[in-house]
Amino acid sequence: MVNHPKSAEIVIADVVRLDFEWKTVNNIVDCGVFVMRHMETWFGVTADKWDNGFPLSHKETKAMLTRLRKKYAVILVTSEANKHRRRVLDVTAEHEKANGIGCFSYVYIG
Repeated sequence: MVNHPKSAEIVIADVVRLDFEWKTVNNIVDCGVFVMRHMETWFGVTADKWDNGFPLSHKETKAMLTRLRKKYAVILVTSEANKHRRRVLDVTAEHEKANGIGCFSYVYIG
């Protein structure tokens, strides 16, 4: 939002870098997925009370990141704000009809 009433507060706010249990090392491709999940699950609680659902094992985290990548892609592509939404949905419908499968139906959005 341009000229948001709290924009001046953001500029002068102290940045505090938290040390998360679920942090990854050498993962330079999923920054956006982590940011979106953090925005989706943080409701103003302290880091020790914050549950964003990330598992602690590398294998489980990798699987969750794959699911979240699909979830966020579907949300963005099908958003009313996407000016190419109708075209994408039309192409998807054609693909589903030709192949007898649902492109978006397998993605858990919950």
